[in-house]
Amino acid sequence: MTIAITNPQRTGYAAEVVANAFLELAREEGRALTQMQVHKLVFIAHGFTLALLGRPLIYNTVHAWRGGPVVRRLWQLWGERGTQPIEGRLPVAQGEPELAGDPEALDVIRSVWAAYGQMDGLELSRLTHRPGSPWSQIYGQAPDLIPDQVTREYYTALARSA
Repeated sequence: MTIAITNPQRTGYAAEVVANAFLELAREEGRALTQMQVHKLVFIAHGFTLALLGRPLIYNTVHAWRGGPVVRRLWQLWGERGTQPIEGRLPVAQGEPELAGDPEALDVIRSVWAAYGQMDGLELSRLTHRPGSPWSQIYGQAPDLIPDQVTREYYTALARSA
C-alpha cells in the first residue's frame, strides 16, 4: 500500500520524483546520468533545500553506505547499476505530487544541476565523502541513517561560505 504525501512543501517529495527531475535536465542536454550521479545529486539538492528553504526535498531515508549517501528507495528501484546510464524515467506511485507546483524546490534543483550536474559519479562521490560531510559523520555507525538535522547543518555552512 502506498500512502501519498499531501503536502510535499512540508514533508518532501518521493525520491523518484526528484530523480526524474535530474534525469530530465540531463536529457535536455543530450546526456545520461548513472545511478551514482543521481543518488548524489538528489542528496545534494535535499541538503540545500533543508538549508535554504528550511524543509526537506525528499521524504525517503538516506543511508551512509560505503559508496556514499544512498537513497534506499532509489536503490530498490535500480539495484546495482552504479556506472550504467539510467534509461527512461522512474515509475512514480499514483497520487505522488509532482514538482511543477513548487518553484522554490525547482530553483534549488536547477541550481544544484548548474553547479554539480557536469560532475561524474566519482567526483560527486568524493564531494559527498569530504571530512565533515553528513556521510562522513554517520558512516560506520548503526543505524546508518543520515539525519536531516546533520544534513541541514552541513549544507547551511556550505551555503554561508559560498
